[in-house]
Amino acid sequence: MTIPRQVHGFIILVVLLFTVPALATQSDDLISDGNVLYSQGMYQEAISYFERAIEQDPSNAAAWYNKGVSLYKLGQVDEAIASYEVAIGLDPRNSDYWYNKGNALLSKNLLNEAYAAYDVAIQLDPYDVQAWMAKGNVLSDQKQYEDAIRAYDAAIQIDPDNEETWFAKGNAHYNQENFKEAVSAYEIALQKDSKDSKAWYNKGNAQYNLGNLEDALKSYEMALAYNPKDAIAYTNKGMALADLERYDDAIDAYEAALSLDATDLKAWTSLGQVYTKLREYDNAVRAFQMALKLNKTDSSVWKNIGDVLMLEKRYDEALAAYEQAIALNRMDSSAWIGKGTALNNLARYKEALGVFEIACSMSPLFASGWVGKGNSLSGLGQIQEADGAYEAALQLDPRNSQALAGKSKNLVTTGDPETALQSLQLAIAADPTNMALLGRLAEIYEKMGRYQDALDVWNSVSLNESDPNLVRKGKAMTLVRAGREAEALALYRDVLGSDQQSGFVYEQYGDVLALAGDTPGAEHAYRKAMEIQPNLTGILLKINALESTHKETPLTIFPILLGLITGCLLLVRRER
Repeated sequence: MTIPRQVHGFIILVVLLFTVPALATQSDDLISDGNVLYSQGMYQEAISYFERAIEQDPSNAAAWYNKGVSLYKLGQVDEAIASYEVAIGLDPRNSDYWYNKGNALLSKNLLNEAYAAYDVAIQLDPYDVQAWMAKGNVLSDQKQYEDAIRAYDAAIQIDPDNEETWFAKGNAHYNQENFKEAVSAYEIALQKDSKDSKAWYNKGNAQYNLGNLEDALKSYEMALAYNPKDAIAYTNKGMALADLERYDDAIDAYEAALSLDATDLKAWTSLGQVYTKLREYDNAVRAFQMALKLNKTDSSVWKNIGDVLMLEKRYDEALAAYEQAIALNRMDSSAWIGKGTALNNLARYKEALGVFEIACSMSPLFASGWVGKGNSLSGLGQIQEADGAYEAALQLDPRNSQALAGKSKNLVTTGDPETALQSLQLAIAADPTNMALLGRLAEIYEKMGRYQDALDVWNSVSLNESDPNLVRKGKAMTLVRAGREAEALALYRDVLGSDQQSGFVYEQYGDVLALAGDTPGAEHAYRKAMEIQPNLTGILLKINALESTHKETPLTIFPILLGLITGCLLLVRRER
């Protein structure tokens, strides 16, 4: 009777322990009885028999070894190692003893000691597949992936049909980011065992990293077919679907993951990102807030919340979120860039410039940091310095549409709309569906008095497929500048009647009224927007600007009236 050989990691194998010495003693019977108990999972009882056998014959290496195997099963690793060492001292050429000692050492994360034990086992038995695999696992744990792959290859030469060796080799290639080789190894593993859900899952991950999204999706679905309770597989399936822009299906996958594991942080954050793509900002914030409940110190979640709030034009709140992200991770340059962008949108250009200085020094290869710095300098009226920042961004990314757009805006400011138009057309060529760039193109046409060209931009298919509210506002603003105010205001009659709960629409209507010179109407529209969506903090700046205009008006009229009165008095004197 024998006991299973112990294993570690991916290895699941049963090996005969020993041949009972041909000694007609009572210890033989005790070992046999202990083996029976071991096979029944009665490890503590088995140990008592092995100890009695040792009392009968202290030099019986098999009794010591079997005691060690049983102790290991009970989690008494140190005692197991001590028993293995006695067995090895009595029979140092038994490869099983060295192998199992290696497993016990590995369970204590003593990698070097485990490696040495496996190496001795291989020297004693060069055809020991499990020892080669275990050696490869230790090398993988030490991130020595090339050596690990050589160990796995040695095991494969001995037993090419061992599915777990191919699986382990695939993992080593994956950890090297050799995803193509990883896929090949996983495919061979699946030829040996087509129902291995982990191999399907890992294959999907490798395919995802190769950008083979459809193939990755199929692999995740196979993984779930064999293990429908794998929450992480649902999450990664959702990520593939999101990248394929199948957002509704992605939401279903994330929700399936969360129904299995409500603490899946990755699923919550990924769900928030999909809702952001769909412009369902309230749902996005709720998802990110759930992620924060799981990990309040995750700076990336705070940064994601800031990004959503920016899209909602809730700049003050976005600023607070970015600052929280920075407090948790001061080296997160993307959070610094977000903070600077929020400050720019709040017209706090000097503060924003300081933030972008930090971001650019921290990550000088991030083009977005240089673009933000350029926007701050442009807001401060430092056009030449702004152009320098935009050029720095373009050196990093020659097709950076935001940098090209910034240069274009500065050219308009300096009175060169023709060159601005050329610069902007380059930006649009780099990013033909960017609504902000197309809107800027319409503005340049307006500066050049080409209002019909501007209207043609707003009527273009690219814009109408994006955000209809922004398109409506842009077209209305162009119509106002072209002197066609009635047509501009008519664009809002139907939409205000059908969608009166949209604060964004009322804000945009206020912008159009302000441009048309209807200050009371604009203020009323802004306040209506705030009433519907109080968190639209950017509107406060617009209301304050309107109020300041009211206050400045008497001061500007007074000197004009004084001049007229003085002129009249002089005329009267001359006539006399």
